[in-house]
Amino acid sequence: MKKKFGFFQAAAVSAAMVGFLISGCGSSGSQNAASGNNSGTGSDYPKMEIKFSHVAAPDTPKGQSALKFKEFVESKSGGNISVKVYPNGQLYGDNDEIEALQANNVQFIAPSSAKLGGFDKSFELFDLPFLFKDEKHLEAFEDGQAGKQLLSKVNSNNMEGLAFWPNGFKHITNSKRPIAKPEDLKGLKIRTHGGEIINDVYTALGAASTKLAFNETYQGLQLGTVDGQENSLVNIETQKYEEVQKYLTLTNHARSEYVVVTNKKWWDGLNAKTKDLLTQAMKEATSVGRNLVEKEEKEALDNIKKHNKMQIHQLTPEERQTFLKTLKPVSEKWGKDIDPNLLKAIDELAK
Repeated sequence: MKKKFGFFQAAAVSAAMVGFLISGCGSSGSQNAASGNNSGTGSDYPKMEIKFSHVAAPDTPKGQSALKFKEFVESKSGGNISVKVYPNGQLYGDNDEIEALQANNVQFIAPSSAKLGGFDKSFELFDLPFLFKDEKHLEAFEDGQAGKQLLSKVNSNNMEGLAFWPNGFKHITNSKRPIAKPEDLKGLKIRTHGGEIINDVYTALGAASTKLAFNETYQGLQLGTVDGQENSLVNIETQKYEEVQKYLTLTNHARSEYVVVTNKKWWDGLNAKTKDLLTQAMKEATSVGRNLVEKEEKEALDNIKKHNKMQIHQLTPEERQTFLKTLKPVSEKWGKDIDPNLLKAIDELAK
């Protein structure tokens, strides 16, 4: 009896231990699954590698936004999705990044809005003079239905527009005189990145738009090849234009945005969970870029004021209206090529 009892007792203990281990494993698995669901990790996301190519430096707002996108995706996917970021044109440059995206050799790029004007003229609306009052006005457009409508205009070219990334408003510097009204620009040669709208803007103001490479601008100003230039405050400060310019006019007259696009066929092949993750990551990245641009633009202006090498003039509301009136024919001419619903939305958001 003792032997039989010992046998059954041992069996019972063994069964209990097995049951405990099974129960313990099941409990641990449930906790891991719950943890995975809460953080968006686990087998919900397929193993994949995403390539993100851009031409900016890693420490710029654009570069930092791309790195935030990478960090968010890799963290929330539990490492299932790997994002390889290639800055400074390491993988593809300005001239071939769109073609590479369409061929799915890279999955994300962030070209300037002007480059997408070749696919749909509506992307050139950012070049229209004095279209947006300020950052809030611009962001209300980009984050709203009209912004989504503009992004969708690349869809027929095997691209999917996902977000607008900021690059700061443009302002004007020159070496000749203060600028407070359109006539003050008469006869000046202003360096720009070129384009038909920009050329017409300066022609209407009695000035000449002169295209120069960005890295040649300082020398052009120094040698007098051009009298002035237009750029964001960050570029004006970091490029040390104050050394070769006397006057800065805060105009907010135009904008050059980046547009983040992906390969449409690749995007359409993703499951809903992965799309949601990438969309949320893009929102986080956009927020990072906006905050950085706001911070760096403020710091740049503070530094320019502190250096006290350029005389600064902020256009008054009345002066801005004078510029708007002078440039109205330009806006009307080029506005015909832009979706009227977008322009209507921008106008309504300004009220």
